[in-house]
Amino acid sequence: MPIRAILFDLDGTLIDQFEAIHRAFALTLKSMGLPDPSYNEVKKAVGGASESTMTKLIGQERAKEAVRKLRPIFEKEMLNGLKLLPGAIEILQKCLAGNIRTAVVTNKYGPHAKAACDYLKLSEHLQFVMGADDTEWKKPSPNLTSFALKKLGTSSQETLYVGDSPYDYQTAQNVSMPCILLSTGTHSSDELSKLNRNLIIKRNLSEVLPVLNLPNIESSI
Repeated sequence: MPIRAILFDLDGTLIDQFEAIHRAFALTLKSMGLPDPSYNEVKKAVGGASESTMTKLIGQERAKEAVRKLRPIFEKEMLNGLKLLPGAIEILQKCLAGNIRTAVVTNKYGPHAKAACDYLKLSEHLQFVMGADDTEWKKPSPNLTSFALKKLGTSSQETLYVGDSPYDYQTAQNVSMPCILLSTGTHSSDELSKLNRNLIIKRNLSEVLPVLNLPNIESSI
């Protein structure tokens, strides 16, 4: 069945915000008298919602407390070092030209996800940006994905999921959606290939374009 829509993850898929994420987590834990996590420790821990990341870093006991402290700190840091990943605008422009609907489904806190997409001018190409607390569900819940598909007006068989982590793979698997994973985020190609030997893994978004067979238009940037 032809692809009519794409659901994108955000961090590590369309954008690189890991510099700000690491700094916010480090400042939060320092304020709590806890050791600073390294950049790689934070990067490996993200993918779920903030509480899940905190639990991986410091354990469950103080995770909720840490998340409450994290949000205002992150809001001050969130635009520092924020950048598009190669091919992000290009693929969204070509999807728009090819009448393929696009949206973001992420476990990043919803207002922060929308702010990042607005700042990088991704929002104008997307049908919607859906993040944590925008619904009662989080990835990889099939309820969340089904809700997003209903908003797009497409079925799972005609929608592609593009992400960078096992969370994204499981999100797609839970609704029998085709999936492409990128090694631009939290996991390497070798790590991702262990999920499923038939999984399509690409090094960047530009490598996804030939798979979609979209119109050949010039990027506006």
